[in-house]
Amino acid sequence: MESNYIRFTPLSGAKSESALCYLLEIDEAKILLDCGWNDAFNVDDLRQLKRIAKNVDACLLSHSTLHHIGALAYARSYMGLRAQTYATFPVVDMGRLTLYDIWQSKRATEDFTTFNLEDIDQAFEAITCLRYHQPIELSGKCKGITITASSAGHTVGGTVWKISKDTESILYAVDYNHRKDKHLDGTVLLQPDGNAPQEFQRPSLMITDAFNAQQLLQPSRPARDRALLESTMATLHAGGSVLLPTDSSTRVLELAYMLDSYWMANRVRYHLILLTHFSYRTAHFATSMMEWMGDTVRSQLTDTRENPFQFKYLRLIQRLSDLEKYAGPKVILASNLSMETGLAREVFLRGEWSQNPNNTLILTERALPGELARYLYDEWKEGVGALASKEVGNEVQLDNVLRLKVDRKVLLEGQELADFMAAQEARLERERANAALLERNRRALLEEEDDSDEDEGSLDGDANHLIEMDMLLSKTGSHDVYMKDATKSGGFFKQTQSYRMFPYVERKKKIDDYGESIVVEHFLNASSGNTKDTREGGGRGGNLDANGDTRMGGDDDDGDTRMEDRTEGADGNDARTDQDMIHPEDSLPSKYVSSEEEVVIRCKVRYVDMEGRADESAMKTILQAIGPRKLILVHGTEEQTDTLCQTYLELSDMTREIYTPSIGEILNVSEVTNMYKINLTDALLSSLMFSTLGEIDLAYLVGQVQIPSGSTAPVLGIPTVQGEGGNKKLLTSGGPVGGDATTGATAGPATTLSSDQPPALPPLQQQQDANGIVVVSNTAQQQALQPQAQQAQQQRLEMLARKHQPVFVGDIKLTEFKNRVLKQAGIEAEFLGDGVLVCNGVVAIRKVDQTGQILLEGSPMSQDYYLVRQLLYKQFALL
Repeated sequence: MESNYIRFTPLSGAKSESALCYLLEIDEAKILLDCGWNDAFNVDDLRQLKRIAKNVDACLLSHSTLHHIGALAYARSYMGLRAQTYATFPVVDMGRLTLYDIWQSKRATEDFTTFNLEDIDQAFEAITCLRYHQPIELSGKCKGITITASSAGHTVGGTVWKISKDTESILYAVDYNHRKDKHLDGTVLLQPDGNAPQEFQRPSLMITDAFNAQQLLQPSRPARDRALLESTMATLHAGGSVLLPTDSSTRVLELAYMLDSYWMANRVRYHLILLTHFSYRTAHFATSMMEWMGDTVRSQLTDTRENPFQFKYLRLIQRLSDLEKYAGPKVILASNLSMETGLAREVFLRGEWSQNPNNTLILTERALPGELARYLYDEWKEGVGALASKEVGNEVQLDNVLRLKVDRKVLLEGQELADFMAAQEARLERERANAALLERNRRALLEEEDDSDEDEGSLDGDANHLIEMDMLLSKTGSHDVYMKDATKSGGFFKQTQSYRMFPYVERKKKIDDYGESIVVEHFLNASSGNTKDTREGGGRGGNLDANGDTRMGGDDDDGDTRMEDRTEGADGNDARTDQDMIHPEDSLPSKYVSSEEEVVIRCKVRYVDMEGRADESAMKTILQAIGPRKLILVHGTEEQTDTLCQTYLELSDMTREIYTPSIGEILNVSEVTNMYKINLTDALLSSLMFSTLGEIDLAYLVGQVQIPSGSTAPVLGIPTVQGEGGNKKLLTSGGPVGGDATTGATAGPATTLSSDQPPALPPLQQQQDANGIVVVSNTAQQQALQPQAQQAQQQRLEMLARKHQPVFVGDIKLTEFKNRVLKQAGIEAEFLGDGVLVCNGVVAIRKVDQTGQILLEGSPMSQDYYLVRQLLYKQFALL
């Protein structure tokens, strides 16, 4: 007997809007659901994760935003997280860019050392990439658990995870979107007919968020698009500029695609700019992810043969100084969303941008409390007052003075610059002296080598050892040659001398058939030079950006962009180093400074919801369609979580088991079910009549599971009947089976019922173990009654087996049945009236919504009736 033990512990993101990170325990397996962080990167926020990181067996990532993957690199490098991580391909690619961009943003304003690019690369290279609807069986302590990724909407590659083990199924669905975006389709949790897919219905447990709990109905998408474009064009016509803070690789694709399409349709002449540290790479990745996009962009690619993310009007820039090339009014999409760091903050604080009343700041997402973008959102919300349902708020003209801590990276000047240059010169002088000394020692080694008659097969290894030794010497600064050491003294009358020591390798000269010495280094240098020339010679094309990708802006190429230096890794992928992420101006002598400044804000602010999340009304519809047995609400303020919980409890068809745990609270959500694994004999297995339903074979069997006294193995009692010659046969759904019943699951006396009434069972004293399983005691009285009890039990089981009526297992959607099955069979069908499917005008099929019963009506004299009935039966498993 097995019973799955399930526990859930929020590590972050419970009764708050903080980053998402949760621990799900299924028996001995520990699964981490998301690994988020915010751009403050406060290590204290990860104290709950640090406590369990080393014990995690698997990690599932649902989105590529910072709040879902922000702590992954730090946890793997500094917390001992070694669990196998799973995510879709876009989440891996875009998530890596998200951390690249935030790392570069932090590094531009402070001495950021929490993690580095190598940590990011190591974390994301260890992720196992999945596709949608691709079931994966886990191993190790997670053996028996299957995970399946499905589309969540919201972001490209966004995932709803289904976690299954035995009869338990757990659904992890956060930040999903029921509406169709311009570049993404809606989540698979809700179908067009208002129902949930069958594989998602009635899960044992569902984990979902309450982030939009108090937003009952969102404004329509056309209304929000119109509000954003009207504010944008009005600002541009008034001579101002528009700033839209956004993320660097996820929701920015929706805004970029929408604005570029509008610019192209209306021939707008104002500048449209995407400003992130990796804007070229983001656009490049988007062009290669069309299979993960929605029907709109895929159909555009099919119809026009042009990739929608090869932007026509959107200019891609990666440095703040490049904005000077685009004078006049402009629209800027800039990272990061919080405006606590990143290029959006630098633009906002640069010069007099925030002081210009003609400029407009358009917020498309809500930041976390305490962040600059959230402060501006709260000011806008207070300015517009209460909004009616489906209403988009207007612009608010601000006139505030805000005191902010401003971090900057400034160039060194005066005495600081002189001291820095002197220190640099001293360091270079030491390096040159060490290099010269190594070269002299190397030449001394070559001059002291003697000819040898040893076979040349061992010479290659000697050369390799010498190269390794040179590398070692260059790192340690030591010398393994015969030389006087002036630093060591053996006293007044003598000096000690240094002799050759390990790891010195005696190098042999190589002589070919003509007597000419072969210097291996000459060939190595030539090979390295050719590789370098190939890398620098434009083998990838001349129109490249600062990251080594093809430029997609058109007219914004400049002469100071450089190609990304790359080295080919062992796996064939490009290996990036920290230097690849540094712009040319980063090499100038500089320092980090921090100051408190008063920022005057007189620009206009407007919030237009482009978050791509379901509202409260859609969340209720989806949960009613899924019908989970247990529900856990996370990721929302305490007020939002409690409000949504009360709303769900008021629904008559919603589960009563709804939990709202706090951070660190361990929640036991184990299902009270008993499950048995029983080995069937060949005779019993061959007697069963299996029906196929999808990928599962089903059969009906009557029996009783018991655990005999003194044993831990469950026994399945099967009814038997008396056959010819007194042989006992097993009675199954396929009829009596020949053979001795004692070879089956259990044995008992042959009995024949003479009445349809169930036999009266004599009283039998029984006990229950800790799991509630019936255990027959070994007392003398019970042993005397045992044969009589077994006979009565056999009679009852036999009666149940004989009275079994056929059962249809499965479900069918009439729309799918019409389009897939009937059309393939050549039967014309159409819907008439209240969902009645009429086939060839003579057979009617309808489904009763309340019970799910399928009614088939037609004339038995018609061949169409029997054909349709046969096709209908094939959609079910008959037991």
